[in-house]
Amino acid sequence: MAAQAKPIFDPSSSFFDDPYPVYRELRQRAPAYRDEATGHWLITRYADVERATTDFETFSSCKGNAVVDSPMRVGKTLGSLDPPRHDELRRIIQRTLAPARVTSMVPALQSSTVQRLEALRGRASADFIADFSRPLMFEAIGRLLGLDEEAAARSATLMSGLFRGGDGPMGGVLPQERFIEIGAFLREQLAGREASPADDLFSVLLEARDSGAPLGDDEIVANLSTVLLAGNASIGHFFPNIMHALWKFPDERRLLLADLGKINATIDEAARWDTSTQSFARQVMRPTEIAGVTIPADSRAVVFYASANRDETVIDDPDRFSIDRRRVRHFGFGMGPHVCAGAFVARTMLKTIMEAALPFFGEFDLDLTEAPRLRHIMVRGFVNLPISWKG
Repeated sequence: MAAQAKPIFDPSSSFFDDPYPVYRELRQRAPAYRDEATGHWLITRYADVERATTDFETFSSCKGNAVVDSPMRVGKTLGSLDPPRHDELRRIIQRTLAPARVTSMVPALQSSTVQRLEALRGRASADFIADFSRPLMFEAIGRLLGLDEEAAARSATLMSGLFRGGDGPMGGVLPQERFIEIGAFLREQLAGREASPADDLFSVLLEARDSGAPLGDDEIVANLSTVLLAGNASIGHFFPNIMHALWKFPDERRLLLADLGKINATIDEAARWDTSTQSFARQVMRPTEIAGVTIPADSRAVVFYASANRDETVIDDPDRFSIDRRRVRHFGFGMGPHVCAGAFVARTMLKTIMEAALPFFGEFDLDLTEAPRLRHIMVRGFVNLPISWKG
């Protein structure tokens, strides 16, 4: 009896250490690949990912953009709606993330960054995530939401366990009971702003609602939960990924240290080379064909942005990290109607922190033997990241 062929995609293997060789094999051998374990279809080529992000009538977000999404979010968030309702809600949400509002946070973020670096002065090693990047990110997200110190700490606790793979690498991003707790927490905050408005995202959305914008409390809560999720899963894991890229390519790190004016280009190239947001899900609304394979209606498609970002038929030498790379269209911050609404927030926060952190850490070293990876197909990041430098 012939041995059963080994599947191309096996998330129980070493996939999470380096998924990019698997993505390459999928693009070349099975660009529309059905995962037998889940029945999901994996979409990996640049052209097909681009189509899935723009053809919402075929690849719909109506059942959420997480592989397994929460009922709290589905049909209420930007990521779980299609146009025209998506566009209507996006115009409202975008008001809360206006450049002037975001840039007004920069001085406080600069001060917090300096304080956290000063706390590391005299040391020669730390956990980059636990001791530096995670608390900074949660503080910044809390400031954007207008959370006081106690509420910010509570939100950090609620986000613990996010994408830790408790339900498996294609399971839910958090237990459903945790989503219920997050919803209750955000409703408490919302009630507080109704009684006492402030200059934060809750208050701006309430003002829009009270001015007649088509926006319900459930949508406000669901979209603010997305801010918490994105702050942890997207920006929170992306920053350590940037540090990993600069460590893996020391010539690029030296180039950047010699000219910090290249930080924006570094952020953009890192988003292409190793985005923290590896994939999103779509619901296939009608039979469609990819590479000669028909994907049936009512299928669940997992659209791999990270694979498209390394597609060698579109991007030259895609496995090389180069901060002087000629600008290319990639999916590091999404594409199409669902392009990341918080991209400016992410870039601004990262640039502000990196301007101070990069000279401090200098020619740093990472210990990947003590840096376990998250094991969920939607996000790529480290659980811990030991870093050492010349203190």
